[in-house]
Amino acid sequence: MDALRTIGSKAWAIVGIALAAAVLVFLIILLKPLVIALIGALIVSLALSPAIEALARRGMRRGLCATLGVLFLIALGVGVFFLVVKGLASQWSELTQALGKAVQRLHEILTSLGVVGSNAESARDDLNDRTSTLVSGILPALGNLAGTTASIFIGTFVFLFTTFFMLKDGPSMARAAEPWMPLGRPWMDQVGRIIRGYVVGLTLLGAFNAAVVGLGALFLGVPLIATLVIITLLGNYVPYLGAWVAGAYAVLIALASGGAKTAVIMMIVVFLANGTLQTMLQPFAYGAALRMRPLTILLATVVGGLVAGILGVMLAAPAAAIIQHTVELLRARRDGGVPGGDAGPGDLPPLAVDTPG
Repeated sequence: MDALRTIGSKAWAIVGIALAAAVLVFLIILLKPLVIALIGALIVSLALSPAIEALARRGMRRGLCATLGVLFLIALGVGVFFLVVKGLASQWSELTQALGKAVQRLHEILTSLGVVGSNAESARDDLNDRTSTLVSGILPALGNLAGTTASIFIGTFVFLFTTFFMLKDGPSMARAAEPWMPLGRPWMDQVGRIIRGYVVGLTLLGAFNAAVVGLGALFLGVPLIATLVIITLLGNYVPYLGAWVAGAYAVLIALASGGAKTAVIMMIVVFLANGTLQTMLQPFAYGAALRMRPLTILLATVVGGLVAGILGVMLAAPAAAIIQHTVELLRARRDGGVPGGDAGPGDLPPLAVDTPG
């Protein structure tokens, strides 16, 4: 009877954990913009915390350190925007000419296929007749664009505001949260290390993408190679969208400098860098940075994408590492030891290296 009662309690515990996880995933999906801003602030603040701590040890006030950190992020964003605008401005006349040639070439191809002619004339007349309808359809689209822009600005403000206070009050926040953490401060410290390792993995992937795009631009004779490399590298830190925006920028510069053929080849290079090659490299980059098996990272990424979409793909690697460390810490406490063996009572043991057996 006691064994049956134990099995029943464990089963209900598993059901409760599953329901809590389902509710958490639902809330994350429902509040995705806010969750992305808060998670981004947490990741950035943990990545910058070593520099903030170093400045604080030299006698600088934490509020000033946090302000410098936020100003650094703003300067980085403004610098990238300036590079993008400057690059497009320097190639604007060539870009417009290339677009005009591409449109003309498309017109010639359609004409040779018999698509352009009476059909084009009737389409143009129909377009003129439906101008008012098109305008009325554009207005809601502009409203959606305004709403999206407002969401981006609000998300950016929440991100910077939260980052400032995490940098400024990080130690006191950790002390306040420690009593609520069943595994205590060692678990929290190791989670911080895992997230910083995740940033290292992002940097490795960004450097790889930038190298592929830069070599492709060099081979094709595309100008502004240094700008393309910098934008591609920094764009990788912006979830999903950043890499593809940087890729679109590279394609536009290629179109301006070499025409449609060069742009198509650059588009293939961008798709390979941000798609196939990155997917192949990602398990190894995160696996090296987080000290986990590449297969574990790959499976976690697939499951994260199926459960929570883009956000799940972003957070799958660090979430898997945190789960692995939590299991190791629980097992060590159950066995009466600490993971790592040589760590002292007050020291955080290193994350166990998961190497292929």
